Amino acid sequence: FILIAATTRDPSEISPAIRSRCAEVYFEPLDQNDIREIVIHSATRIKANIGPEIPDLISDYTIEGRKAAGILADVYGLAIYKNKVGEKSPDQVKIGKDDLLEVFQVSRLSPFLIVKASEKLEIGKIFGLGVSGFVGSVLEIEAVCFPASEKGKGRLRFNDTAGSMAKDSVFNAASVVRLVTDMDMADYDVHVNVIGGGKIDGPSAGVAITLAIISCLTGRAIRQNIAVTGEVSIQGKVKAVGGIIEKIYGARQAGILKVFVPQENEKDVPANLSDIQVIPVQTVREIAENVFESKEL
Repeated sequence: FILIAATTRDPSEISPAIRSRCAEVYFEPLDQNDIREIVIHSATRIKANIGPEIPDLISDYTIEGRKAAGILADVYGLAIYKNKVGEKSPDQVKIGKDDLLEVFQVSRLSPFLIVKASEKLEIGKIFGLGVSGFVGSVLEIEAVCFPASEKGKGRLRFNDTAGSMAKDSVFNAASVVRLVTDMDMADYDVHVNVIGGGKIDGPSAGVAITLAIISCLTGRAIRQNIAVTGEVSIQGKVKAVGGIIEKIYGARQAGILKVFVPQENEKDVPANLSDIQVIPVQTVREIAENVFESKEL
């Protein structure tokens, strides 16, 4: 007797007694292209006439195929009701953007994908990468710096909700900043923020925090189509972190073109990635040479 089961629950939530008797197989989540195809095929199956923007909009709100089909069914029903099906046959009813937005509002749905990459350059802002459950996501990390009112008595602030390991990363970053730039953070008031106030459980945002601080101190912009992950040591080395596959998935979803990962995680990078470049690095200096507008620190 063999039982095959599928779940989207985090493995840590499953009873250890069950897990010890299972062979676990992990699958990559659906990406936006997959969701678009599911919406198009579902529309064909139920003979719904949808506008060209509908698959793109639905793909912004879910990564689950069943939910995408359910949203389409809901908006189809709404469109039929609004157009009075007695006057038109269902296949003559066209689903528009306004119909879909009404369903999102009534269902209290929020976009799954909020952060998107761009070609612009920004000072003191960079994309880090995180994992929630089985899905990777992009973290917006920003920093602002001002000369301290009294030299040597600058203050360093960080989100109280971010987690203790993330705060440790900020203090590590202070040492690395001085090592790389020869600038003393004690002469500046520095505020580091994770947009959205998200909790960071591990040290993997260390490199991103370091680069955001270097950017604001030196006034050098960072490309907003790259993302970084990795723990930072006080010697400026980029150390291994977990969830590389999930993080790369999250970066791809957001339209990131280039991701920097620790050299020690090179073996964890999926093969045959055509839409994103993954670059293994060993030090913060290596990343800095690629992410800043000017290459030399």
